[in-house]
Amino acid sequence: MFAALINMQIVEPISRKLIRLGKLYLNVLARHTEHLDLKRYHFILSLIYYHDGQLTQNALAQILDKDKSAMVSIINLLSAKGFVYRDSNPHDKREHLLRVTEKAKIAVPQIVETFEHINSDITKGITAREMKIFESVLQKMQLNIKPLQPNPNQKIAK
Repeated sequence: MFAALINMQIVEPISRKLIRLGKLYLNVLARHTEHLDLKRYHFILSLIYYHDGQLTQNALAQILDKDKSAMVSIINLLSAKGFVYRDSNPHDKREHLLRVTEKAKIAVPQIVETFEHINSDITKGITAREMKIFESVLQKMQLNIKPLQPNPNQKIAK
């Protein structure tokens, strides 16, 4: 058995490569937007801005594939920073619609412009065809991994 371990090759998980790229991207984004007093959740704020007053927390959680409690924490943070607020849904008083503040209306166009610049910079030398392939591969991987995720209602055999 020890001999088999010696001949084993190290395999880097794809997730590690994606996480490394994600961290680098977010570090660049944070550096370029530090004047906005927002260290993360730039994309989520952009989504709320785009759908201003049309999304509930639950709808946003579904779009982002995040659990409800995580979404509440994110919205609370964005609210505490003065970027968003909850407004009662006139059609359903149990729901709250997410709206952006004036602060967000100034910040989000800067965030989107920063996304565009970073995306342009990191895709230099990559053709539009290669980007389509990259995005297609990511989508296929996401579809392939979904059935591998554990069912929260299923007990794990030991």
